[in-house]
Amino acid sequence: MARLCIALDLDKGQALRLADKLLGFPVILKVGPKLFLEGGRDLIENLKEKGFEVFLDMKFHDIPNTVALTVESASRMGVDYLTLHTLGGPEMLEMAVSKKGSTKLLGVTLLTSHGEEFLDFIRSEYKSLKDFVLSLAQTASRAGLDGVVCSGHEVKEIKEKTDLLTVVPGIRLRDRKDDQKRTMTPKEAVKNGADILVMGREIYLSSQPEEVVRRVLEQIEKL
Repeated sequence: MARLCIALDLDKGQALRLADKLLGFPVILKVGPKLFLEGGRDLIENLKEKGFEVFLDMKFHDIPNTVALTVESASRMGVDYLTLHTLGGPEMLEMAVSKKGSTKLLGVTLLTSHGEEFLDFIRSEYKSLKDFVLSLAQTASRAGLDGVVCSGHEVKEIKEKTDLLTVVPGIRLRDRKDDQKRTMTPKEAVKNGADILVMGREIYLSSQPEEVVRRVLEQIEKL
């Protein structure tokens, strides 16, 4: 069954208060750069002590040795999921895998804020975003990563061509325009084969985040 991951795009105090409200729910909590810079290792350990799996979403992209050492440090911290950019290339990805320990490494393919115009920006020869994302996912698979981050629109093709976990951000209960262009509902994403659904604003901006989480989990369980 697909899992729900909640992006804690909040300050440290707000994130911990939300975590307390969600105790007992089978969710993954995602910590991004802003929150990690504020809370650091103590925050990760606190969330782990509360019983949550922690997804550290830092999207590393650097020379292979630097990324490998960083992955090793995150693994020692007890992080369950960690992101790095597949555009870093095979050598970077392979060195990261060699240092990941029990942490699941997720390769970011293309941010959901990008649309088809991004291919023109990077002067890509690919004809569509799906082809571009699939190529990056296959690179991640060959390097030994555990999964990739992609939009729900690319999940089917990635599942057909690889054995990777698919982590899908841009999940919306209802259509809403913001900085993410390639969005999808939980039902649509799960039907396409998504393994982990990432939601943020619809949950943490709600006056009753527990009820939103419960509703999403019920939708997932019915599929």
